[in-house]
Amino acid sequence: MTSTGTPFSNVGRNLRQIGSSPVSWAWVAVILGIQALVMAVGGPDRQPAWGWFQMLGLSREGFFSGKIWQVFSYGFLHGSGWHAGVNALFVLLIGSRIEHVAARAAMSKAVIFGVIGGGIGHLVLAPGGSGAPLLVGLSGGCLGLLLLLTTLSPQSRMMPLPVSGRSLGLGILSAELMLALIDPGLGLPGFSKLGEIFVRHGLGAWFQIGHACHFGGGLAGWIFGRWLLRPRITLGRLRRDRERREARESRRM
Repeated sequence: MTSTGTPFSNVGRNLRQIGSSPVSWAWVAVILGIQALVMAVGGPDRQPAWGWFQMLGLSREGFFSGKIWQVFSYGFLHGSGWHAGVNALFVLLIGSRIEHVAARAAMSKAVIFGVIGGGIGHLVLAPGGSGAPLLVGLSGGCLGLLLLLTTLSPQSRMMPLPVSGRSLGLGILSAELMLALIDPGLGLPGFSKLGEIFVRHGLGAWFQIGHACHFGGGLAGWIFGRWLLRPRITLGRLRRDRERREARESRRM
């Protein structure tokens, strides 16, 4: 986000803002703490961690067999330290901004809604089947935070990109939805042909990313942002509503 003042003053302000964001730091501690535990017992591919991933990671088969908690629990597991570190950094940078723009409670709600929205997006749009990998990671929550920020600050310039918050949010949602739809594994007529072109040009790795999860998480963040910006109930509005009710009642008498 850009703001007035010298570059050094902006850096100093942003650092102070990050330092005074306890909820964001708490989420970072949870993410990195769980990842440290997974690595301490041998990594995600070994027991007992693999059992945790099977129980808590999201799969269509697991969810529809009754493990409905997976639509949320998957967000707390990560496949690698790099994956966990990137998401933790994202939460810290964007989440600290949300804490100061909206509220601490709004920051946590955005993560939770984003994780659940990302899980639903994965269940609806991602390829399934026995060969489909488990979905893990807090990326849905991260996209929820980002879209909440762009929704609350639609006219702000989102550095380092020279675009407004509204344009960035719309671009991210559109791109993630398109990439989810053209995944050849999804097999949608017409869309899959475009995805196969990407694969032939060496871009098949793009479809190893959870675009459906990103779209669902971002959409949840956008909806939450629109809800926060809804017209508030004011004393004047309550007074006018009461006067209209009293007028209707007097006409009935």
